[in-house]
Amino acid sequence: MEEYKGSNANHFRQILTDKTCQFYPAGEYLRFVRIPENTAVGAEVLTIEVHPRRNLSLQPVDKAEDVDYFKFRALNRSVVSVRLAKPLENLVDGSNPQSVLKFRMVCDYDDGDDTISSYLSVSVYVEDINDNEPVFIDAPYTVTVDEITSTGSTLFNEILAKDNDKFNTPNSDVHYSIVGGNERGKFSLEDNNPASLLLRNPLDYDSGDTNFVLTILASDRGSPQKNATTTMVITVIDNDDLGPKFTQDIYRTKIPEFFPIKDKKIHQELKFIPPIRAYDQDININATVRYDLVNGNDKHLFTIDPYNGTMFLERELDLEVLPTNIFTVQIQAVQNDNPLKYDTAKVEIELLDINDNLPQFEVDVYNISIVENLPNGFSVLQVIATDQDQGDNADFIYHLVDPSQAFNIDAKTGWLSVRNQAKLDREQRSTLSMRVYAREKVPSLIAKVTDMNDPYTTVEVTLLDANDNNPTFVPNNIYEFNVTQDVPLFYSIGKVVAKDPDLGHNGQVMYTIQKGVNVTINSNDNFFAVDSHQGDVVVAKKPLPIGRHTIFVEAADQPVNPTERRFSLAVVTIHVISSDENHYPEFLGAPYEFWVGNDASIGTSIGQIRVVGNVEKDKIIYDLLHGYHEGVPFAVEEKSGTISVVEEINKFDRSIYNFEAVAANDKSLSLSTNVTIHVVESDLFTLSRNNEPITLSFRVRENQPGAMVGQLLKKNQNKRINNSVDSPTNIRNHKFVIVNQPDVQNKFAVSQDGTIYTQVPLDREERSSYQLTILAESGKRIIRNLYQVNITVEDENDNPPIFERHWYDGSIEENSPAGTEVKLETPLRIQDADTGINSHFTVNIRGNGSELFAFDSNSFKITVKEGAIIDREYRDMYYLRLIAKDRGNLSTEAKLTIHILDTNDHVPRFVQMVIHHREGIDVTTQKNRIRNAGRNQSEIKETLKDPPVIIVPETIPVGTLVIRLRAADDDTGDNAVVTYRILSETYIPESGMVSKKYTTPHFAIHPLSGEVSVVNSLPPETDFILNVTATDKGGLEGHTSVKIHIKDINNHSPHFEKAWYDFSIPEGIYHDHLLSQIQATDEDFGDNGNVSYSILQKRDSGTIFPFRITQDGSLVVDGELDRELQEFYACRIIAEDGGEKPLRTTVDVDIRVSDLNDNYPVFYNYDKIIQVQSGDFDDKIFAKKVLARKDFLIPVYYASVLENNGSGVPIVRVYANDSDTQTNGNGLVLFHIPRKRNQRELFTIDSKDGVITTLNSLDYEEDPVHNITVLASDLGKPSLTSTALVIVDVVDMQEPVDELSSPIFAHRYYEMEVEENCAIPVNLLALNVSVEYSNKRFGSLKFTLIPDEQSSYFNVNPLNGSVHLIKSPDRELTPVLKAKVRVDRVSKKGKSVQMIYPLQSDSFVDLAPNEVKLIIHVLDENDNVPKFKNYGRPLVAAIPNTVPYGHIVTRIQAEDEDIGLNGDIRYQILSRTDDDTHKFTIDPITGHIRTGTSFLYNLGHVFGFDVRATDRAGAIDGKSSISNVFVFVISDLDKIIMTVDRKPEDIEENMINLTQILSTVSGLDIKIRKFEPHYERDSQNIIATDLYLYAVDPLMNSIIDNEILSQISILKKKKLFFMPPYKWHLNYIPFSETDINSSSDNEIRTQRSEKTILSGIEAMTIILGCVIFLGAFTAAVCVACFNRKKSKYKKTTNLFPNLDAADLPFSLYTGTKSMTQLSACRPRSLFNPLSFVEDSTDSYTDTECHRQRGMSYRHSQNFSSRNHGNKCPQQSLIRSQSLGMLGASMISLHSSGRDSGIEAHNRRVSARCQCAHGAMFSSGNSSNGSYEDSLQLQQSSSGSGSEMITKRTSESFPKSFHIAPTRLSKFRSSTSRLNF
Repeated sequence: MEEYKGSNANHFRQILTDKTCQFYPAGEYLRFVRIPENTAVGAEVLTIEVHPRRNLSLQPVDKAEDVDYFKFRALNRSVVSVRLAKPLENLVDGSNPQSVLKFRMVCDYDDGDDTISSYLSVSVYVEDINDNEPVFIDAPYTVTVDEITSTGSTLFNEILAKDNDKFNTPNSDVHYSIVGGNERGKFSLEDNNPASLLLRNPLDYDSGDTNFVLTILASDRGSPQKNATTTMVITVIDNDDLGPKFTQDIYRTKIPEFFPIKDKKIHQELKFIPPIRAYDQDININATVRYDLVNGNDKHLFTIDPYNGTMFLERELDLEVLPTNIFTVQIQAVQNDNPLKYDTAKVEIELLDINDNLPQFEVDVYNISIVENLPNGFSVLQVIATDQDQGDNADFIYHLVDPSQAFNIDAKTGWLSVRNQAKLDREQRSTLSMRVYAREKVPSLIAKVTDMNDPYTTVEVTLLDANDNNPTFVPNNIYEFNVTQDVPLFYSIGKVVAKDPDLGHNGQVMYTIQKGVNVTINSNDNFFAVDSHQGDVVVAKKPLPIGRHTIFVEAADQPVNPTERRFSLAVVTIHVISSDENHYPEFLGAPYEFWVGNDASIGTSIGQIRVVGNVEKDKIIYDLLHGYHEGVPFAVEEKSGTISVVEEINKFDRSIYNFEAVAANDKSLSLSTNVTIHVVESDLFTLSRNNEPITLSFRVRENQPGAMVGQLLKKNQNKRINNSVDSPTNIRNHKFVIVNQPDVQNKFAVSQDGTIYTQVPLDREERSSYQLTILAESGKRIIRNLYQVNITVEDENDNPPIFERHWYDGSIEENSPAGTEVKLETPLRIQDADTGINSHFTVNIRGNGSELFAFDSNSFKITVKEGAIIDREYRDMYYLRLIAKDRGNLSTEAKLTIHILDTNDHVPRFVQMVIHHREGIDVTTQKNRIRNAGRNQSEIKETLKDPPVIIVPETIPVGTLVIRLRAADDDTGDNAVVTYRILSETYIPESGMVSKKYTTPHFAIHPLSGEVSVVNSLPPETDFILNVTATDKGGLEGHTSVKIHIKDINNHSPHFEKAWYDFSIPEGIYHDHLLSQIQATDEDFGDNGNVSYSILQKRDSGTIFPFRITQDGSLVVDGELDRELQEFYACRIIAEDGGEKPLRTTVDVDIRVSDLNDNYPVFYNYDKIIQVQSGDFDDKIFAKKVLARKDFLIPVYYASVLENNGSGVPIVRVYANDSDTQTNGNGLVLFHIPRKRNQRELFTIDSKDGVITTLNSLDYEEDPVHNITVLASDLGKPSLTSTALVIVDVVDMQEPVDELSSPIFAHRYYEMEVEENCAIPVNLLALNVSVEYSNKRFGSLKFTLIPDEQSSYFNVNPLNGSVHLIKSPDRELTPVLKAKVRVDRVSKKGKSVQMIYPLQSDSFVDLAPNEVKLIIHVLDENDNVPKFKNYGRPLVAAIPNTVPYGHIVTRIQAEDEDIGLNGDIRYQILSRTDDDTHKFTIDPITGHIRTGTSFLYNLGHVFGFDVRATDRAGAIDGKSSISNVFVFVISDLDKIIMTVDRKPEDIEENMINLTQILSTVSGLDIKIRKFEPHYERDSQNIIATDLYLYAVDPLMNSIIDNEILSQISILKKKKLFFMPPYKWHLNYIPFSETDINSSSDNEIRTQRSEKTILSGIEAMTIILGCVIFLGAFTAAVCVACFNRKKSKYKKTTNLFPNLDAADLPFSLYTGTKSMTQLSACRPRSLFNPLSFVEDSTDSYTDTECHRQRGMSYRHSQNFSSRNHGNKCPQQSLIRSQSLGMLGASMISLHSSGRDSGIEAHNRRVSARCQCAHGAMFSSGNSSNGSYEDSLQLQQSSSGSGSEMITKRTSESFPKSFHIAPTRLSKFRSSTSRLNF
């Protein structure tokens, strides 16, 4: 179709005759006029040429009132003038503006036959004139604002100016700005309508922000612009933002306690200096204050006057019943008018003590138990008394009243110690009682008032038993018993009894028969025994030999400590007589011989005579017969036979008496025997009375062997007796025997003369006393005497004094006065094992500084010597020696360390100022005083007497640290803790006058660190002087001043007067035409305030921008403006100041080009263009006017319409467009159909839309075609018109067929549910048709299923419409099933009958009226097992050994094709009792595995465990799968860092793509442990990202050693080239943290030390050799395959999809394979290039792509081990041993995951083939699998295929390689193939 050029189109009209009333120019039916709204009434609107005229009138078109605005008058016969009759301002400027007025001028002509009317329609477009200024509503404005109003708050939102110009035009569009009174930028306007006043910067009433007068400008956007101003007065209210303030932080006073307490209410005023007072900091407000007690007055002891703050005491106080003597009460001053404004202070009331309490013992009676015989000085009890008073009032001493004189008491400490140990004898006195008094030094008030005595306590001492008594036989220790020979075994012969006065085990006596005693008495040969508890002597062996037997019975007590056991010995004589019953009676033991001392008293028993035998003993009478006439001193008791002394022996001179003893009974018995009695001296072999032993005591010195201990006999008696040879008592006829235990016998010996000697040296410290039992035997083996000898070992000075500890620590405060005790951590105790004077010792202090201290030998305390000065600052620790020396110069040493404790005796002094050179902070001072203190810091370390001036920029952020002050205190500890405070802040403005202190400070200092920071915005070009104090805990203060100058910074950008600018200019050609003036102001000064302008153009490439701006802000037009080419120009004006770092501000400028009517309307969307010649016009004059050339192009529209369609039927729509704008009518197009006179009007057109409709019915037979001329005219001045032709065809129609009125189906849409995998067939439903169609008169109906892709699931009965499901659905494949069923009417002949159906609704638009739709939703069942996303491979991860608790190790994910609960997966770590799975936890929902403990000591360990994924939210009936997880613990110092020149956010978005590419090109599973921003030296910008890498060998599932990883060539390259069409421009710099400065771009360094076994060059040589060999083999295979088939290339998605190739941070090599092909394949192992690494341990997985260059492999579904072995290359099951990586595969790990060590290199390694199936087994996706499957790999092999693989691979590799036999029975093959 030819292009239509409508710019020269003209009217196509009918020629009228000259006789009619005609408007000229001829053919014009519509005229447009533009007039401004300020046109005066009566002004001419337009002139019209019309003639000949008759009945000329104005008639309305749309509105009747429009014609009232106009009137006309005739200028002449042919021209009339239309004038304005009413003003137009209210018409356009009203609330409902009307910009178009329409009327038509009508002229009639009557030719006699008919009246002909002519019309001329006129549209008057009223243009709005910017003739109204904006008028502020309710102006001027007054605002009151609180000074604490937050920034950003809206202060006033009713700034409104109204412009009465036309609504929604630039003339009435008002915008607002602040043009005055806002020099400090406190306020801003939000340019809305109405506008809102916002607070931009905070207000401070105290700094002068009291009131503001703002000038607000309201401007419209008309041309010329109209402005209006008003004022806004802002009054700032001094807010009560500062609460009351106390004059002191702490108020203190002292009062004495009360005595006596009368429990009366008091009201005593408390005096404070200064008094308590609070004032309102808002001086102008000076609100009244109310005082309250808010804390610390729980017992209501105090009250406070709420008006003046006077405090009162309300109750009597007793210091002793209170927990403390200082009351701390918190008082509060609250403003009466605002309870939220308050201040608090502390009040400390100290209660002074008076002596109103007596000491009180903790108990009234002390009951203690001590062991008897404690040594003197032993402390047994500390009595404690307390006095509730304080100071001297609480000082008292202890006084002891002890009647027994057994104890002493320490008057100060109350320790009770033994005074006389002899008094502590339990056997003499078991309890002691005494009193302890507490006597006060200061008399108590109570004693004066009540006359009470000193308080006391009673001490009751119970003596506990000590084993200090020997068992004693009763009545003595000599026993004689008689027994017959025939008594039975265990017959009791007699009983010995020994008693011990001790208690318990100490007094429990047990008896034994001593054996092995060196005695000469005949042995009893174990014929007798003694009961150990009862003392019964029994027969132990038979038969008893007749005769006399002697045994020694030992009685021993049973103390708990066996070494304390004590003994006594008894001599038992047993007479055994014959058991013959007819034995003739005889004297027992006859003849008799007795000894008696010459001083034996009357009644002393000497001996006994007895008769034994077959006789009645109770009838025997004994008698003594003698021949001495002078008489004898002895007599026998006739019944018992006991011989006793009856007279004094000394009266008789005889020493020997011989008697005849006679025994007779009343019968014929009469026996006699001889009795001899020897009278001897009393001290010579004289038994004590009642046969008691002789007790002797001796002393002997220790350490002396062979020393004489003592003499049993006196020497003179010894000589006298020895000289009497014939005497039966000759000493030589006696023998002394020690019958003690062997340990005593070995130490002592007794000579024949009775002298006791020591055989070995004795040690008193080992044993201080011995008790010997010595028997004296006569020559006839008769015991003559028994000695109990007590031997005391005397002490010798053989032991030095011993310290309890080898070292002691003590402390004392410095400056302590003389006599102050050094406090020792452990009391000083020294013991000397010697006794007496030998235990006395002295202690001396030695060492540097020992002259300062003295040792008190009485109290064992170390004190300060007189005149000694202890200064911690001089020396804080003394290392001394304590030397203890006794009188024998034996000594020992102990170390003594004395720590000098600090006291607060030094004032803090400022010594250092550290300036933080950041945020523009600088310092001006003498250069030699400044020292570099590190990064961005300098310090001044002299005493800050002349502080420097700190330069601080005004723009420094609040909170920035400016300086750090350090004050030194020579004290230590808490005394050296310094707190900093700013006492005052003096503000000096630019004028130099010292101003008042700021209420709100600008600087603050940290009380502990001394860091001075900014806390408020800083005024520029001002100075501050800070008075800073440093205070220690004791209140000592040091002062310094800090001078700070606030430097003016170019921190104000230029500010435009308006938020944006909008201009309008008519289109045309201009030269240096001034459009407007644009101004911007800058609040800075000097160059910072000089503003220059430039234009930042928003334009397309090649467009000439016709505007420029001068330096004074004049916006100039220079060029041509064509609105049709570009209606709108947008640019930004840049205002830039002249600062060193210029600041810029931009403002948007919109320039609209106003329209001129210079374009004709143009038709479009027409069907055809026809060419019209000038001769085709009937009106030649018209044709001549409108046609400038011979041909004319007319657009043609074609349409058709049915006949007889009635009126109002739309036929066609014509379209026209005018390039001019429509706002002023130039582009507003109106359509018109010119009318012919006397012609029937069949069509009409909508003047706006162009829709042509019928006015009457059309008849095909009458006129089959109609031609319509359509005119399109704009409303410009002058109006421009174009013409189009519409050709309408009338369509002949037949009679319509009647339609059925009701639907066919009762329901046309069915939706139902069915379970997947259900049993089939399933009856779904029966389709029903409506009653009308089921009637038989319509014939039969046939149901058919409309075929589609899912129709195979259904079957429909054609007769009754029953629908069945005949195929069980799988929800995962087809979640929704759809089907359509159609019903047709069938005639009797079997043919379908055509039916006209009713119209269908829009909801069934996709269904025919005779169709029904079925939707079947397949319900899910749990028929799928969760599958892990790692495709059956173990999940391998690495963590550094320094990871914290909760660190995310990795994430394991599984998918379940089921939905809902069936697809809800939960994760669980399968743990065992013997593994380390407790070290890890897993999020059951997300699968994140986290650390659960520290791995600091697990470096190098590998932890393995199973993770189970269970669907149905982990329910028991859920399906589950198991995957292996292995976690390697690596060193945090051993790392590989790769730097990529992309920011971290870019790396994070493309992390998966990046790791895939690295894994693809390296053949390893590259993982990123973490990434962080990379900073270049001396740069704060993030220019790159550091990636921390580690790699997993996919073949062995083990972590690659970083030394091996660093040797990978692909990671050492500066540029990586792979995969078209991208270029990876990595430019990374791998380095370790320790080698950052030395790392190059082409190196990857690790932190491990180099190994000396094999150098890196040698290792790389071996590796490169293997790689070259394998590469050559691979290349050969690839070339062969390449000739067979070419690869297809596909473009893939960019790593960074949003970037162009030029913007990518890397470049990829343009190779032959596409990204899709490469990314679909699994990477190969670095160490076995021919082996695939994906799914290397999965025995069940399906492989998507098996990558082998140049080869293609296909595995059948029934894959056998033999086929596998034939198709896989021989080289695919080998791994090189020359690599320095971890040699152990994952099969070396036990299933528990514990580290089992590293497998040796010469052991078998796991093999794998290139089809991606490895020889290792894992649990895969099976819930029944475990690690035990993988352990079977090294133990067994099966299948001929395995043997074949092993054989073939063994033939292809050196013999040093061992191929692990594989088990392929569980392998599942893959049918995918990859062709290269």
